[in-house]
Amino acid sequence: MKFLFQVKSLTICNDDILEFSVSDVIEAIDEIKPNASSGPDEIPVTLLKNCKSTLAVPIHLLWSKSLASGEVPSFYKYSNVSPLHKKDSKALASNYRPISLTSHIIKVFERILRKKLVLHLEMNNLICGKQHGFRAGRSCLTQLLHHFDDVLESLTNNADFDSIYLDYAKAFDKVDHKLLIKKLHLYGFNTKIIKWIESFLSDRKQAVVVDGHISFLALIISGVPQGTVLGPILFLIFINDIEHCINDSIIRCFADDTRVCKSITCENDVSALQSDLNSVMQWSEHNNMALHKDKFEYMCHRLNRKNTLELAELPFIAELHQYSVAEGNSLTPVGQLRDLGVLVSDDLSWTPHIKSIANKARQKAAWVLSIFQTRSPVIMLTLYKSMVRCLLEYCCPLWHPSKISDIQELESVQKAFTARISGMCDIHYWDRLQRLSLMSLQRRRERFIILHMWKILNTRTSNDINVQFVSRPRLGNLAIVPSACRFSSVANRSLYESSFSVIGPKLWNAMPYHLNIIRDQELFKSQLTRFLLSLPDTPPIRGNSPKNTNSLLCWRKDRETSTLWGGQTRWWPC
Repeated sequence: MKFLFQVKSLTICNDDILEFSVSDVIEAIDEIKPNASSGPDEIPVTLLKNCKSTLAVPIHLLWSKSLASGEVPSFYKYSNVSPLHKKDSKALASNYRPISLTSHIIKVFERILRKKLVLHLEMNNLICGKQHGFRAGRSCLTQLLHHFDDVLESLTNNADFDSIYLDYAKAFDKVDHKLLIKKLHLYGFNTKIIKWIESFLSDRKQAVVVDGHISFLALIISGVPQGTVLGPILFLIFINDIEHCINDSIIRCFADDTRVCKSITCENDVSALQSDLNSVMQWSEHNNMALHKDKFEYMCHRLNRKNTLELAELPFIAELHQYSVAEGNSLTPVGQLRDLGVLVSDDLSWTPHIKSIANKARQKAAWVLSIFQTRSPVIMLTLYKSMVRCLLEYCCPLWHPSKISDIQELESVQKAFTARISGMCDIHYWDRLQRLSLMSLQRRRERFIILHMWKILNTRTSNDINVQFVSRPRLGNLAIVPSACRFSSVANRSLYESSFSVIGPKLWNAMPYHLNIIRDQELFKSQLTRFLLSLPDTPPIRGNSPKNTNSLLCWRKDRETSTLWGGQTRWWPC
């Protein structure tokens, strides 16, 4: 079976993609982060940004000539690699992540070219819809929301759901240049651009820099160059046709993080998933992508005990829940695994993940408090927001807890840290939040959910989970709250009711009319924050038993005394 070129050959090659102006160069310079490190040429970002109007003209001339000739100057194909320690022993090179630094001069043109490549792919609907990595409007959150929406849909329809997580060995470094160039031709890119990219990839060299010492220059013979702007999009193009080898299952990708999934109702579904898994492994072999088959992980969500595979405790029942990845090597289900930074359990409980991130946040908070002697509110809050709170909110719309114990676990981190701020020790946590102008973590999670709903409504992010809105003259834009299958078990319906697909629309509809019609993102954020701060914020904490769970859904508006456009609005607990 050949999966190498299962894409439709295109001939969409207009000359507009070759044109770029001085204003495009200035715009690309503005996109560079101010704190970005310089490359081998040691040209700082500050110089480019402060002199962009003057430097844009020679930069435009340089890369116009380079694109026309299809040649990249060899100087701009050098990179410095700075090793960044990841984990475990610092004596092993495998425990370091290589950070590649290239010249900002070529990165300016890479940004311009990347926009043209993405425009070509998006306009012609060439990019795989299951790919969420390095794409505008898509992220780890959108990928995880889409995946777990599939899981819950399967469970509520009385089916198990099997997911097999693949592991590629050095995926970005294993990209075959010849195969990539052939795929660029098949996707219909302009021949001059392909020639320039071929020169961009060939004869690249890199050196390792440690404590000011530079190693010898080593030739790079494969892979997309890391540390470049074009590298990620070139990798997506290379891996894009992987979806064509899937027949009956679902494939989800975030760059090289790939999973193959399927709803399981009978033995034939297991066979179909095994067949698609074999096809993906064959695609990898044909495309010279090495797989770590011993690092594959398999998770089976089997909350529905009425599944046909579990009608009886047969001696061979365990074999039906295994998938073969090599001769004599089979996958068996795991209870927990880490998916894009989120700890996932086979029973869809988020308690282990919440305990894990709470412990990490406590460790980071202890480090901050031991390093910095000051307890000034301004400095302490800055450190807390930038180093501690971010650990407690990553992908929170996905795992937003409904259990009081989980809410208390997270809230205890913020409660303990704020108690160490000068003058706050003897003040009750609820009053402390008002004094410091802080929201509870619970209220902030609901704010993130509402913000994601706004992005879906205004097409700022993908709507893979099919959230639907309706417009009402007096109520604005309302979200339709879906309901689970009534034939599903109580446990599965409860899981579905607490998922983003249901909680998101409910929280969106709880907002006043004048908020859900705002189209400007920054204005919506500021107005939403102002609205949430106007509500009582009494989160559940250990030692206190509030009358309600403090959720926005537990407050209702006194419509007789409220006004839609400003004024004093009274809110009462449900």
